[in-house]
Amino acid sequence: MDCVNHPGVDAPYQCFRCRAPICVDCESKLDRASICRSCLAQLREQIAARYRGETQQINYCGAFLAAAAAMVAVAVAWSQLVVWTGYPLEFAACLLGGAVGYAARTGAGDKRGRSLQQLAAMLSLVGIILGHYFIFYRTHAADLAWKGYASPLIAFPTYLSENLDFLHWVFLAAGVAWSYWIPRVRALRD
Repeated sequence: MDCVNHPGVDAPYQCFRCRAPICVDCESKLDRASICRSCLAQLREQIAARYRGETQQINYCGAFLAAAAAMVAVAVAWSQLVVWTGYPLEFAACLLGGAVGYAARTGAGDKRGRSLQQLAAMLSLVGIILGHYFIFYRTHAADLAWKGYASPLIAFPTYLSENLDFLHWVFLAAGVAWSYWIPRVRALRD
C-alpha cells in the first residue's frame, strides 16, 4: 500500500484517526499510536482552541461571588461542627480550600487561569482565618474577655498564637494549595 502523501512509497503505518496509510516520514506518535501530520495538526488546533476557550474571557466577578459564598458557608459550617463535636477538625481547612477552588472555577464559567488561581488561594486563606475566627468567637471569646481585651478581634491573634499547633498550619497550607491547584491551567501537550 502506498503512502497517502508520497505515491510510490511503502506505507507500513496507518493513522489511527483517519485510517490513511502513511510512510515512515509522515508518521508521528501520539500515545504510542501512529498519526498522520494533518490529523496531528487538527488535533493540536482543537487542543489549542480548548485552551484558549478555558483561559480567555474569565468572569472574575462571578468567580469572586461564588468563591466568597462558598468560603463563608464552609467557614460557618466548620465552626458549627467544632461547637457540636468539641474537636478542632483541622482537615476542614482542606475542605474549605477545595470548595473555594471549585466555586471560583465554576463561578468563572469553568474557566482557568493564573489570576483565578490567585483569587481562589487568597479567598481560601481568608476563609480559613474566618473559620478559625468563628470557632474562636463561639468557643473562647467569653474566656478571653476577662483578660482585658476590649473586643474579640483584638483577642483573636492571641488565640491563634496560643492554640494553633503544627497540624493546623499544615492543613491551612494544604487547603490554600488545593484551592490554588483546582483552577490551574492545564498544560498543552507537545
